[in-house]
Amino acid sequence: MDKDQKPTSIRAVYRAVRILVCLSNNTNTLTEIANCCGLTKPTTFRLMKTMEELNLVTQDPTTRHYYLGPLINQIASNPQANHHYLITSALEELRYLWDFSGETAELNIMVGLQYIRLHEIQSKFDLKVVQGPDPVGPIYVGATAKVLLSQLNDEDLQIAMRNIEIRPVTEYSVTDKRELKKQIKQIGKQGYSISYGERISGALCISAPVRNYFWPVALSLIGPEVRLKPRLEETLEKVKSSAHRVSENIKEYFKLKGVIG
Repeated sequence: MDKDQKPTSIRAVYRAVRILVCLSNNTNTLTEIANCCGLTKPTTFRLMKTMEELNLVTQDPTTRHYYLGPLINQIASNPQANHHYLITSALEELRYLWDFSGETAELNIMVGLQYIRLHEIQSKFDLKVVQGPDPVGPIYVGATAKVLLSQLNDEDLQIAMRNIEIRPVTEYSVTDKRELKKQIKQIGKQGYSISYGERISGALCISAPVRNYFWPVALSLIGPEVRLKPRLEETLEKVKSSAHRVSENIKEYFKLKGVIG
């Protein structure tokens, strides 16, 4: 079913999510938000009023600019608690990948135009890739980010691409939006991504999508290129298979809960 053919209540949810994405990227005026989301100003105004009542957005009475509301901050303050079942569903496979490779295994989710590292099992080796304590990263660089973006539909991907401000992280980072979009489309078709030193020089990342969740999710394995590259083909199949099993775990859980048929 096309998005425009969905019931009014579901269309409103899609539109509200797009508005939150715009706000997360400092698009703050009513006109800018309407243009960003492809909506009329009256429709955008009605949605903003409802979202303001729900504390999803707030408006500065002086500038009339809109911002993410206190409820969003409350939800985002503890992503691990908010996605507890997702983490639980992935733990066995994260440990499996860690046991198999010895490298860092991660579970990541896309929120706005950033990705959040929900859970990580660090490499058992002394020489390892360390990404730092901040669990939040930019959504345009590296295999994990591209796998997350590849799960967006065409409309939402177009909105995301318009609002991404690309800055090179290493000399291997993709900085051309057309090339980035081309890679994302290919990743969506093949069902995985591999990156070399795009986020951290000398690192290799293998990532695959986790399906059946409310938001884009990725399962990734990260390590030094010198260790991972010789076993790349075998390791890639392991990551893809683990991501598929996590997807099935989530599907079965939602079936039991009556969320899907």
